[in-house]
Amino acid sequence: MPKSKTAISIESSLLLETDKVAKELEIPRSQIVSNALMDYLNQYRNKQLLAKINAAYAGEPDPDDIEAMKIIRSHQKKQGKSEEWK
Repeated sequence: MPKSKTAISIESSLLLETDKVAKELEIPRSQIVSNALMDYLNQYRNKQLLAKINAAYAGEPDPDDIEAMKIIRSHQKKQGKSEEWK
């Protein structure tokens, strides 16, 4: 993947700790920063996806779902398994 150079401002203590870890791991500082950004962006996308999923299931079931549940319950009763799923 092509790389781009950038200049960012971060707290001095964070930069020092990053440099220390980079030296311990024998990897470039930019790799640590890149990995951290990838992790952050993945977490952000996962939170967005979860919010969309929760929104989709937050409302009442639509009429098709209600009808499907009635059919399932009817079949359960015929089989003697009238307990609802939990």
